[in-house]
Amino acid sequence: MTTEPEGNPAESADVRAAHAAIEAHLSRTERGAAGATGSPAPPEGRDGGRRVDDATAERIAREAWDAVSAATPPPPDPGTDPAPARGAREPEEVTELRRRAIAVARGLHQLGYQLDETLLPGPDMAAG
Repeated sequence: MTTEPEGNPAESADVRAAHAAIEAHLSRTERGAAGATGSPAPPEGRDGGRRVDDATAERIAREAWDAVSAATPPPPDPGTDPAPARGAREPEEVTELRRRAIAVARGLHQLGYQLDETLLPGPDMAAG
């Protein structure tokens, strides 16, 4: 456990979420590369001294949205459930994953990464 503060207090929560997602992604990819070829040195760049290009940032945002899709239950089948529950709520896990995906996408955008506009939250999405 470290005693260092969690990021810059002047950063928005969205930017902190983006930094955390970048770190998690880089850790996973570096672990995979280290297992295959030895111990790679992380490249220098704009995120904590590590290099992340727009394509990688887009991949990170897409991973966050894919997690939401994977956790979302399929819609009810009208053939087997003729009267779906009215006002049924989204499971809490999906709501939390959606909040995280929105924060990551907004944070990456705030950091200046160019993302496919389909990955950016629209006005109809509630960030929670």
